[in-house]
Amino acid sequence: MILNRTGAEFEYEGVTYTIGGAIVGTAESEYAGLYGRINAIHDGEDKETENETPDIYCEFDPPVMPHEVKALEDIFSDLYHQPKTIADIVLDMVIMAPEMIRPLDDLRSMRKRVNVFLVMEDWAVDGEHGNDCEAFSDYDDAKRIMTDRIREELEDGSVPSWRESSIFAENSSMDFYEAYLNGEYMENHYKIMIIRQPLMISSRYIREVGGVYKAQCQTEDFISQIEQWDEVAALSDAQYQRLITNPMIPECIERHLGRNDHYWEAYWESVSEAAHGLVRQASKQPDCFTPEAENPYPLCIGSGKSECDDCCLYVHMKGEGGYEC
Repeated sequence: MILNRTGAEFEYEGVTYTIGGAIVGTAESEYAGLYGRINAIHDGEDKETENETPDIYCEFDPPVMPHEVKALEDIFSDLYHQPKTIADIVLDMVIMAPEMIRPLDDLRSMRKRVNVFLVMEDWAVDGEHGNDCEAFSDYDDAKRIMTDRIREELEDGSVPSWRESSIFAENSSMDFYEAYLNGEYMENHYKIMIIRQPLMISSRYIREVGGVYKAQCQTEDFISQIEQWDEVAALSDAQYQRLITNPMIPECIERHLGRNDHYWEAYWESVSEAAHGLVRQASKQPDCFTPEAENPYPLCIGSGKSECDDCCLYVHMKGEGGYEC
């Protein structure tokens, strides 16, 4: 079998390898840390190697940083027992085993985006410079930190002494504050601001954050379950604190859930019921259906066609019995 059509997929031991898909070399390979793409996959009688695994033909991009170039040259020089330069190293049509590469998501289409808020601080006092940057997932947290730091600077920093100078200047807006000595900015200034920055997050990160939140909820449920128990009331304060901060609480709950057949039967029954309902709903929706945002039972916002006016799924249906918003 030979796969070389862009977009074609091949699954091996639970991992999907896509022709044209992005990859990175793993520590199992001399190409560790190099990024590239899959050009073809050969399996069965069409393999060129005698490996039991499929042959995955990859093309790697050359490293761009000098220390990476040197590291790669050293690896291949040791491998071939003679000096090798980057020009001597084959980077295209390299046959790799599955464990030698890791498929990567398409960063633009697969990654979720959220906003983070950077509190960026920069200062100089008598020519001594410094800066700091702290990231927050919530704007209010960033704003509070920014406010606290400005207060500290106004009370205990350089600004009070600068105010006594005739060349003192000060500017501010909602997410920005700056104070300096006019004509001496490079030597004497203080600046802080909040910058909104899109952050691309991976599925792995989402799982990790979700796991942290789930563990927190399980711990809270555990505490709510025991707080009225007589045997818990008999514990000392130190014993109670050790109990409710035990990091094994979520794992213990998960272990018991794993042995609870009734829980899993109820879970999969609920999944099935929800799935049937959503499939029935989807089958009744025309291909042009465009759902309302942030509505668990959305109607269609329409596509601008004349047929929309008389469609019973249209949120602004004009016919009898329609919906008027």
